[in-house]
Amino acid sequence: MKTRNWILGLLVASGLIAVLSLAVSAKTNPGPQEKPFYTMFFEYSSATGNIHPVGESPPVTAGLLKYGEWTYRGLCIGCHGAKGDGNGAVWELGEQYIRNKEHRLPRKPRDFTEAVFKIRSTPSGSLPTDLDLFEAISRGLVADHDMPSFKFLPERDRWAVVAYIKSLSERWVEEAEYQEEAVEIGQPPLPTAEMIVAGKEVYKQMKCAKCHGPKGKGDGPSAPELEDDNGLPIVPRDFTDASQFVGGSDPRGVYRTFTTGFDGTPMPSFADFLDEEQRWQLVWYVMSLRDDWDLDKTRQMLQVQTAAGGG
Repeated sequence: MKTRNWILGLLVASGLIAVLSLAVSAKTNPGPQEKPFYTMFFEYSSATGNIHPVGESPPVTAGLLKYGEWTYRGLCIGCHGAKGDGNGAVWELGEQYIRNKEHRLPRKPRDFTEAVFKIRSTPSGSLPTDLDLFEAISRGLVADHDMPSFKFLPERDRWAVVAYIKSLSERWVEEAEYQEEAVEIGQPPLPTAEMIVAGKEVYKQMKCAKCHGPKGKGDGPSAPELEDDNGLPIVPRDFTDASQFVGGSDPRGVYRTFTTGFDGTPMPSFADFLDEEQRWQLVWYVMSLRDDWDLDKTRQMLQVQTAAGGG
């Protein structure tokens, strides 16, 4: 615990040194009609512990990109690498020298130079939104035991990392005019026994059991052969355990996964194959596979959320 606190203290101190260095540089040469970075940066939210941002993102400037790079080098470079290509020392050395597979990373870290992301609110093949990246950094992929949560960082620091990550791939420039909007997800329909039966048929129709198994435990006949775009093994999600979901495990989150798919993996988008009603049927069937599933309690909870304006 003392070591962890010491490391965090060192990182915070490094961040402050970075800001002060930028402050000196900006004060010496602030640029025409440009607010000094150190003044602008501290006007934005420093909230911690939040997944969804509470304030606006700072404008992308040379200062913000530089600060994002410093933060990235302090916290992300070990896994994602100096070039952002996923070839960090934690990955490469682990594969070479750690014999016990349980102590290695379960999959190669994200290659930011390719800009292919699993967790998105945008259609398959599209770049994620800035909000998608912010929430992924904040939430982490803790279910897969590889990408930790960085919600302990001040919100403005996380926005700086988002800006820097986007500078590592040309896709953000080349596809700027073609960027698609986030998928709109309406109010979840109340689940019924009939809807779950219909969802089971959709599950069968889309051959979900080939990967996820007949009972959704991730043990389908194709599971041992599945690979991601890097040619590395990938394990299908166990639907019986909500804590194992890397995307949202709530009804809207599951619906979003079925709509957008996970780019870079065998998990496809069903947007072109299933209409909205069928996707909701599949959502409720998959959620009904959970060990703690209770139809009546789920209906009551959803009704309360809807009445409160949540959903």
